[in-house]
Amino acid sequence: MKAENYKFTPRDLAFMEMAFAEAMAVKGKTLPNPPVGAVLVKSGKVVGRGGTRPAGEAHAEIVALEQAGAAAAGATLYVTLEPCGHFGRTPPCSRALIEAGVARVIAACSDPNPLVAGAGLAQLRRAGISVETGLLGDRAEALYAGFFFWVRHGRPRIVVKIAQSLDGRINARRGVETALTGPEARRFAHSLRARADAILVGGETVRVDDPDLTPREIPGAPHPEILVLSRKMKPSNKYHIFTAGRKSGTWVISGKKFTKTAKISAKLPEKPEKLSIIQLPEKWPLARELIDIFTSRGYHEVLVEGGRAAWSPFLNAGLCDELDLITAPALHPGGERWDAGLRPGWVKPLEFHRFTPLGSDILAEFRRHL
Repeated sequence: MKAENYKFTPRDLAFMEMAFAEAMAVKGKTLPNPPVGAVLVKSGKVVGRGGTRPAGEAHAEIVALEQAGAAAAGATLYVTLEPCGHFGRTPPCSRALIEAGVARVIAACSDPNPLVAGAGLAQLRRAGISVETGLLGDRAEALYAGFFFWVRHGRPRIVVKIAQSLDGRINARRGVETALTGPEARRFAHSLRARADAILVGGETVRVDDPDLTPREIPGAPHPEILVLSRKMKPSNKYHIFTAGRKSGTWVISGKKFTKTAKISAKLPEKPEKLSIIQLPEKWPLARELIDIFTSRGYHEVLVEGGRAAWSPFLNAGLCDELDLITAPALHPGGERWDAGLRPGWVKPLEFHRFTPLGSDILAEFRRHL
């Protein structure tokens, strides 16, 4: 997204960075609303700041206005997404900004929601407020990619990330933990985690690799919820995703009849309420059944990160919206092929987007035709 014909200053950039920090601080806590950050500045000083509260409560702009009080008059608002101009669960933010006497609004991007779609910005302009858009617009497009997709298509955006060797293997051999990619690729993977509302992995990935599935290399990034797809996954505190101290919940999606969640949780460390079981019929779930679960949870974007059992349903059903295939400069002739079990023609809905070097690895991005 390109900026409009305005000259943004380094100070503008710094204050918008603060707004994005506010947005990231509430990410995962606002669903089904997007995480928005807002900062009010007057005479070069921050007079109010905040992020969107849980659905039905105040939006980021209102939080910042309440903090600023009378100092909001004549101030500049930096906000990561266009202020709403309609009544929903809460009154329109545009009206509150006008009534508070805000002089200037800089929004990173507009909102494609048909209820907003430029109407909020138009109301501000009609009231004589200076409005500019596009500052850190690319970052906003990345942060809200899932939300924008959800608005336009009525379901979460599905992103599949796969790491392979030059000969198409995902490990040295089955059942062996294999580190394929380097630090740059790992940081890219963590940026995908930071963007997602949830991560889906297979039970075998948990048992073999024991990943923690946190975006630990992205400072300040929230922890997405973890979903484990398995017929026989038994939650245990020997796995990172079930240990105490996690900042997000872990859900097990199973085709097997589990005992009561409380009985399983009793074997885990403190805070067992963060473990939940989604019981499915014995028939193993298809992509659309999984998407129904994601939708019911209010997710905007789900990262499918580990194991063929996790990503194959989406690729085979043509319901992968972004495929990030990372190739490492290694050969593992005894390993498992990542595309084993995929149906002929699975790639047809996808089109190549770009290649990006990640240190010694190469990222190939594909996007779904829509």
